[in-house]
Amino acid sequence: MSSETPSDELVIGTGTTTVLTADLERFAQVLDAVNGELFECSQRLARADRLVTGGELTRIDAPYSAILAEEAIDNAQLAAANAIVSSELLATGLRTVVEHYESNEEQLAHAQQALAAQLGYGLAFFLPGLALLLAPALATGLAGMGIGVLLLPEELRRRFVQNLLAIAHAKAGILSDPVTVELVRRTVTSSDDFLAGLLRIPAGAAQALGDEGMGVTGLGTTTAVIGGAAASVGMLRETRVTVRQTSVEGETAPATGVKDRVDRIPSSHDQIRIERYHAPGKPDRVEVFIGGTSALGAVTGGEAWDMTSNIQAMAEGSAGSARAVLEAMRLAGVTADTPIVFTGYSQGGLLAAQLAASGDWNTAGLVTVGAPAGQIAVPSDVAYLAIEHTDDLVPALGGRFVHSEPLVIRRRFFEGPIDVSERLLPAHELTNYVRTAQLVDKEPDARIRSIVEGLAAEGYTVTSTMYRADRVG
Repeated sequence: MSSETPSDELVIGTGTTTVLTADLERFAQVLDAVNGELFECSQRLARADRLVTGGELTRIDAPYSAILAEEAIDNAQLAAANAIVSSELLATGLRTVVEHYESNEEQLAHAQQALAAQLGYGLAFFLPGLALLLAPALATGLAGMGIGVLLLPEELRRRFVQNLLAIAHAKAGILSDPVTVELVRRTVTSSDDFLAGLLRIPAGAAQALGDEGMGVTGLGTTTAVIGGAAASVGMLRETRVTVRQTSVEGETAPATGVKDRVDRIPSSHDQIRIERYHAPGKPDRVEVFIGGTSALGAVTGGEAWDMTSNIQAMAEGSAGSARAVLEAMRLAGVTADTPIVFTGYSQGGLLAAQLAASGDWNTAGLVTVGAPAGQIAVPSDVAYLAIEHTDDLVPALGGRFVHSEPLVIRRRFFEGPIDVSERLLPAHELTNYVRTAQLVDKEPDARIRSIVEGLAAEGYTVTSTMYRADRVG
């Protein structure tokens, strides 16, 4: 049995935010509400004070208690005015703290990334020399271990292999440790610096070309090298894809929030859902939902949402899945002028971000969940919401958000030990992101509400069409 426990805490902010600033924002909103109540009380006291003045009470020889009541009203008005000023100052202070948290964390993240880049470059620069020094001892040790295993009786050899596999499986949970995830995020962001070190590119030139400089090289450069090397030995080879419409459902309701959108991401046979929104007297708009990876093998088969497409997309090449989405959009009659909201999960989120970043479409909004899209330069005028689990390794494979500024919502999905007996990366499951999206819809943070309300489409009817892409050749 698993003792894994979901967490309900959301971290909202820039791609570097780690403090629970959402709690501070909620406190500020409570103070805003208190301030409104205090202002209303002050207005009521002022109206009562205008009705009966101290002079009028003296003229009519009112009881002493009435005069005391008049003084109490004056004191209450003064107290309310002071409380209004205090609550305004406190709310402003809390929001200033949020801004400073995010600014300081962003500066710290940049400094840490610069250090990681230098370490990656230095390690790779000296790696060949270290390899020459260590190779003899390492080769001798491995050879001795191999001979020792071969000399074991067959039954002991079989148990040895089984024990190794059992140990590896028992340690698989480390892949979902937030520390591991963050380490991977920083490592992949520095992968171009490591490659530059191996190629003996001068350090100054490597830094100027990399993420810390002009951004000419990056994770895509390293991924392209990996993809090219794999293709040279017959793996991860791109092919032609075909796309066909599989089903049409008319007169459905429009998506109303984040959970509703994540729920509509394809998760089985079909990989693409395109919904056309109609309303009398209004131009049509479209929402495109893109599913995640379906095949993990290194050898290209019939599935278009495979590792070949993953590598090609991350290298910013011509991925089969990306070409399939474009073809489905063409079949759906989407044009460059059609307002579009892209929503994608995992590989689908990477594709959605690339489509939004291309400038070829009239992108009205972008929602990604569990997507390795950190390196994609989405324009700042696109309403962009990125949801990630801090114990999900997949988003970390895309590195940090260095070229875009989405509103990032992060959550550690599992607080307790994780059962990996059936799922290697359980926090990456789409069903778990649906649960997180439900929390996002309940979150009162003004930044989230602004994006979600901007994507709303009241008064529309929807025609939903599913598409399936396959590799051929």
